[in-house]
Amino acid sequence: MEDKHQKKPAKFKYSILTIVLLICIIELTVSAVQNISKNITFSSKIKGLETKRNEELNKNKQLKSDLKNYNSEKILESIARNNLKMAGKDEILVIVNKADNKPSEEIPVNQKKKNKNRKTAQ
Repeated sequence: MEDKHQKKPAKFKYSILTIVLLICIIELTVSAVQNISKNITFSSKIKGLETKRNEELNKNKQLKSDLKNYNSEKILESIARNNLKMAGKDEILVIVNKADNKPSEEIPVNQKKKNKNRKTAQ
């Protein structure tokens, strides 16, 4: 009978150890899945940020080349001629004013007198 009493506590120990082991395995599995999902998320974020960085670097290169172009003599001269109405060396600048073709909204003198008469008559 003593053998039966000794086997029950040993079976009980093994069953508790088995349950603890299963809980540990489940916890490890859940942690592994979470780590893998975080890894996938972060790698996609890294790829997105790398593409954005490359776009910004290309934009920066374009802006630097535009800055070099605007600092060139020809561009500065064309800006001075067109926007600032300046002339080059040994040149004469002629500015022609265009007449407006809009009809004037002023009332002729004769009509002003008639309007005054209408106001006094009312």
